[in-house]
Amino acid sequence: MRKLSLLLALVFTVIFKPCHATDRDELLSITKMDPEALTQSSITSLFGNPSKIEEGKRKTSWFYKQGNDNLVITWNKKNALVDKVSFTSEAVVIKTFDKSVSSKLVSGSTELSQALQLLGTPKDMTIKLNKQEVHYSFQDKVLRLFFRDNKLVDYCLY
Repeated sequence: MRKLSLLLALVFTVIFKPCHATDRDELLSITKMDPEALTQSSITSLFGNPSKIEEGKRKTSWFYKQGNDNLVITWNKKNALVDKVSFTSEAVVIKTFDKSVSSKLVSGSTELSQALQLLGTPKDMTIKLNKQEVHYSFQDKVLRLFFRDNKLVDYCLY
C-alpha cells in the first residue's frame, strides 16, 4: 500500500509540475508523503476540485484536466482508497527515439521515477495497485514500459 501511495504521489508530481515550484528536488519530495496522505481531501487540497465526478456502485472517478493533460483517479468506495490512476497527454511531440536510452532501462532495477525522469512526460500512463504501464510516442514508434511494484519488468519499442 505504501508503494502505491508513493507511486501516486510521484505521478501527481510529474503531471502537475507546472503548478508547483520548478525545483526538481522539491517536486520529488511529494513522493515522501505518508500513505494516509493520499485521501480524497488531500488530493482536493493539492489539485482542487475535479472538473467532473462519475459515481458507480463500487467506484468513483474524479476527472482533472490541465492544458493538454487529463488525469482520472478512480476511488474504491468500500475503503476510500485509490484503485487506479490514468494519465493521458494530448500534446503531440514528434521526436525520434534515442537508442542510448534503451541501455539505461534495465529490467528489474529501473524504477518508475527513474524512467519518468529519463524520458519525460509520457503519452499515457496507468497505475494500479502493483502494476504500472507507461507509453511514450516517438516519430514512428511507441515505447511501452511495464512495471510491477515500481520496478521495470519489460519494455518494447513497436
